[in-house]
Amino acid sequence: MKLAHIHLQYDRLKRHHALALAGGDEIAFLDLAHALRIWVELKAPVTAIAKTKCISLSLPHHTPPKFIKRSLQGATHISMPLASGVESPGVQIQGITITNRALSPEEIKRRAMAGPPVATVSKMNFSEWLAAGVVEIPSETDGHPHVMLSREMLIKRVANVLGASHPAGSENADEFENRFDNIVLQLHGLRLADGYPSTYYQLLEIAGQIFQNLEPIRAISP
Repeated sequence: MKLAHIHLQYDRLKRHHALALAGGDEIAFLDLAHALRIWVELKAPVTAIAKTKCISLSLPHHTPPKFIKRSLQGATHISMPLASGVESPGVQIQGITITNRALSPEEIKRRAMAGPPVATVSKMNFSEWLAAGVVEIPSETDGHPHVMLSREMLIKRVANVLGASHPAGSENADEFENRFDNIVLQLHGLRLADGYPSTYYQLLEIAGQIFQNLEPIRAISP
């Protein structure tokens, strides 16, 4: 993989992120999803380059505190930390949690005191970071009430199912990946600020984290 091509894809992702963040329409978001899909394919060479050049990418990740995990046990919920925060026209989106049960006054107070989720620098390489979970959502599989979607799986299924990389309905994925399609569509139906699907806010965060933290690789001369 030529470094010049990685630079090109870096600049491409940065441009599509800016267009989508500026209040882009459906087309802008689909283009962002397709640009991110390329970075899933670039994970091996990017990880290898960072290792060879001794570059620490300092990729951010959020792990919910134990009291949050305990409060979600046994309750159907959707958890999308968006811990780095995503700017939206007129509002910042951060810390989306929908719990399908009444919270006790103590739980409400403790969540309020904890504040919004915060991303911390991880020791993961780029491949590991893409494989880390970012969204927990109700599952359709008996015995597994919830499923955790990784950054990579979310990118791939949004790009494929919603028509960013293939015409919607014509994609051919393996059985393992297909099982996430209805879950991703359910998540896509959750609308946030300006009526944008929650999936797009997650892609905005991932894209922003990539071009901000992979800047040391962009700075390497081809």
